[in-house]
Amino acid sequence: MRKRIWLTCGAVLVICALLLLHRATRHEQPTSHGSVEVITNEQKQSGALDQSQAPGVSTTSNVITSVVLPNIAAGSSNVHKQQILTLWQTPIDFYGKVVDERTNPVEGASIQFNWNEEPTESGARTSGTTSDSDGLFSLHGQRGPTLTVMVGKEGYHASRGGRKGFSFGSLAPGQFSPDPHNPVVFVLWKKGQGAELITSQNGIRPDLVLRVPTDNTPTRVDLLQKKADASGQLEISQKKPPLAEATKWSFSMTIPDGGFVENSDEFPFEAPETNYQSTVELRFTRAEPDWTTHIEKTYYIAFGHPTEYGWLRVETDLSQQSVFLKYAINPSGSRNLEPMEPQPQHPQLPPGTTEVIPDFK
Repeated sequence: MRKRIWLTCGAVLVICALLLLHRATRHEQPTSHGSVEVITNEQKQSGALDQSQAPGVSTTSNVITSVVLPNIAAGSSNVHKQQILTLWQTPIDFYGKVVDERTNPVEGASIQFNWNEEPTESGARTSGTTSDSDGLFSLHGQRGPTLTVMVGKEGYHASRGGRKGFSFGSLAPGQFSPDPHNPVVFVLWKKGQGAELITSQNGIRPDLVLRVPTDNTPTRVDLLQKKADASGQLEISQKKPPLAEATKWSFSMTIPDGGFVENSDEFPFEAPETNYQSTVELRFTRAEPDWTTHIEKTYYIAFGHPTEYGWLRVETDLSQQSVFLKYAINPSGSRNLEPMEPQPQHPQLPPGTTEVIPDFK
């Protein structure tokens, strides 16, 4: 079974606030429950931003957009209430900039801010704005421990950083310090001519999941047919001892008639033409600084005659036999890996039904 543990700053906030609340009330029996009374500025409300994302790119966010905690006990003293409110009433100032893939400023990008002003359901706040001619935008005069910023624009792909979270004040480590001379940069990629790609998507599952022997016995994978096959383009092997006694382990991949180029691009839309290495070997020793029990790597790949190009993300853990592959391949031989925009589906009419489109001329 695939194991993942995500520790969000939201979890940190909830734990800290609950501990403080418990300490403040453990010797007092509250007679009733009430909401925190906070005086706030009136906020401009806006709808949710339509956030696009490059298909096939994994997106992970360590932020929250809503925090719901029990109301502060009515029997708590004003001092205790103020202690909790002080943690939540950290001033929020934020400066951002939107640029395209060539670092040119993007004007008119839609910006959505989400934050929580107090630890109640009614404390959630949302506001929106657009970037100016220099791609700049900002938020001022608000209060809260976290801020989520989402950026997007019609005709652009949003990067993995199109949604970012920031911590303010002392509730969470790594608090953010706003700087008007060094705004946070959000990158958008102007959409071009997309290609029909073969991907690992199979129904609702985005990954191809393989069970690879842990004794270095190689497993071949046919990426085009999305299955293990002796004639596949990709070969995977791994050496994984039991987790409790592991001091060394290894993972390797080979494409005999092609290879890999490690990829950290925000937008993996154009595969390189050269410099592919036929084998990737990852070896880990517990005594070494790079020791890890989990790997997640992304590569451009090339294989076959004529050559076909794509990108591949591989993920696995020392504790499991499974290997997760996520990929996109252009079967035409082009190095263009930008996904084609999905076309709207025309609804299928019942048999015997004729669609009539009114003419309003």
